[in-house]
Amino acid sequence: APYAPIAHIIREALAEPAGELDLSDLVLADLARLAPEIRQRFPSLPENPPLGPQAEQQRLFDSVASACAALIARGRQTGRGPAESPLLLVVEDIHWADGGTLAILRHLGRRSRTARLKLLLVLTYRESMLDEARGLSEVVLDFTRERLATHVKLGLFNRDQTAELLEVRFQQKIPPAFVDSVYAETEGNLFYIEE
Repeated sequence: APYAPIAHIIREALAEPAGELDLSDLVLADLARLAPEIRQRFPSLPENPPLGPQAEQQRLFDSVASACAALIARGRQTGRGPAESPLLLVVEDIHWADGGTLAILRHLGRRSRTARLKLLLVLTYRESMLDEARGLSEVVLDFTRERLATHVKLGLFNRDQTAELLEVRFQQKIPPAFVDSVYAETEGNLFYIEE
């Protein structure tokens, strides 16, 4: 669904009872476009005035960035962290994301630098899907070119690492035949080993 990961993050952030975010009605109305459940919590929230498509998109992106800044500020106010409480946003399997989600994440990456937001985006994707993922390769290139990204490539496990993982998961010594079977079936892919 369009903006699905961003909508999920907003729902989680606003559902937390730890305190309200310091957000204007303008920002909340934009966030309600992504996560309509917000209107149930704020029933008297007015609609934002309509703008042209590009201006409306920019306002939406800025509202998401404002929500991130408010989350960082709430961490400071509630005593949950140090004076500069960072925000970690994790989006897994970003290769399935729509163009709107990628555009918001690109905006957040850039905004984190210009506004000095203590924001860390962790975006996971399968390298084999990079060519097929619409728009993701451009975002990766932009983040790399602008020095907003550090790439961490997770390699496949070898047989010994597979055995160690299985022993940790099962909390017991694993028979070599079972390790061999799992390793042969998964080729050391961590996700498949765990499954």
